[in-house]
Amino acid sequence: MTIVSDTQLISLASGVHPELGPIEMVRVAAAAGYNSVGLWVEPGVNWKPATTPLVREQLESHHLTLLDVEVIWLQAGAKPDPVHHQIIEIGAELGARNCLVVSSEPDMANTKRLYEDLCERAAAVNMRACLEFLWITEIKTLAHAREVVEDVDHPAGGLLIDAFHLERVGLEPSALLDISQKWLTYVQLCDVPQRGVITDYEKYLEDALDGRLAPGEGELPLADLLKYLPENLPISLEVRSKHYRDTCPDQLERAKVILARTQRFLQAR
Repeated sequence: MTIVSDTQLISLASGVHPELGPIEMVRVAAAAGYNSVGLWVEPGVNWKPATTPLVREQLESHHLTLLDVEVIWLQAGAKPDPVHHQIIEIGAELGARNCLVVSSEPDMANTKRLYEDLCERAAAVNMRACLEFLWITEIKTLAHAREVVEDVDHPAGGLLIDAFHLERVGLEPSALLDISQKWLTYVQLCDVPQRGVITDYEKYLEDALDGRLAPGEGELPLADLLKYLPENLPISLEVRSKHYRDTCPDQLERAKVILARTQRFLQAR
């Protein structure tokens, strides 16, 4: 199986295989033909001190790029969190390009302070701190995310666009038209069976975790979305999908099918 472009990273997002640990994620991504992978890093839960050198060995032996580590989740009323710093440090040891950030902090001033702290930490290890918007957090829309990233205005900052969340908050791809491309370091792609805004919390969460398809299998205007993004922007295949977990219970097969269908979509463009 070949990657669409020798110069474009296509990453297997950690959410595609919630049942796998980090070492297994790297092995599956490599065996399926990806040139990049994303990892869930939760110190003390799925990540022990001995995990980092083992994962680094797997990444190096399979020549895989670590596109991102996730998730740094800002909490209400919080101060800079040593655990968040540890996630960035682990990512740096593995050569990660980005760390994924979301926020449950309703105070925008504190969100900006916490985000600036993460940017400083990321900059010190040559990473980017990418803020993602989703309606079930306090950074609900693209406008909220832009306010934080643009006001902090740190060179290690970034906006993470997920095609799913762009759709579910009611935005068209043209909403990206006036965003400075310096903030775009990678994009999360998936598709959905049916377009539309979701405003019920439980339905939104369920759809985000279970309702996705591979790019080109649903109704999202993904070809239009890609027109507003930098050429060869790294792609994270964020296909969190009960459909794929049920129809492809074998993790390697699941990863292969999602990549093959994504390649078909990209080549058809």
